[in-house]
Amino acid sequence: MSNTPFAWTRASLKEAPLRYIGVATTIFIRYFTGLFFFFAGLNKIRHGWMWTDYLKQVFEARIADLNNVEMSAIESFGRMYLELFALPLYQPIAYVVSLGELYVGIACFLGLTSRWAGAAAFFLMFNFAIGGYYDASLLPLMALGLVLVFTPNGHWLGLDRKFSAKNPASIWFR
Repeated sequence: MSNTPFAWTRASLKEAPLRYIGVATTIFIRYFTGLFFFFAGLNKIRHGWMWTDYLKQVFEARIADLNNVEMSAIESFGRMYLELFALPLYQPIAYVVSLGELYVGIACFLGLTSRWAGAAAFFLMFNFAIGGYYDASLLPLMALGLVLVFTPNGHWLGLDRKFSAKNPASIWFR
């Protein structure tokens, strides 16, 4: 990618159609990721994750599930992660997950701190995987988070370009 700003013009489409399609696809990924995480965070807030012991119950149920099967090394690690880290800290984790998902969603919609939002999305999905919540959506969502980390998507369409121009030394808007 060149250092010149991307222009959403017919001329840029004709000049570099593959770049135009790549940028548009990345922006679509950002909005899709934002939509997913925003509604996931909103759902957690609606169900009271931050002020009830709901997440503790989820962790306890997952530990019980893992205790009832012959475990691989990964599942054994997941059980230890849940028992030694997640369960004792379920309340702060509920805040991190709920507010983290809302942050990813809002940041992706605005294109503001979009690389950090991608890193947060990856971090959240990675921790779900460590905790033994295997789901077909985890790997693609982790990959989408990495796409956001490694592209200047907030500069292509979003507020990152504006804030980066005002604060060129800031790591938040790169």
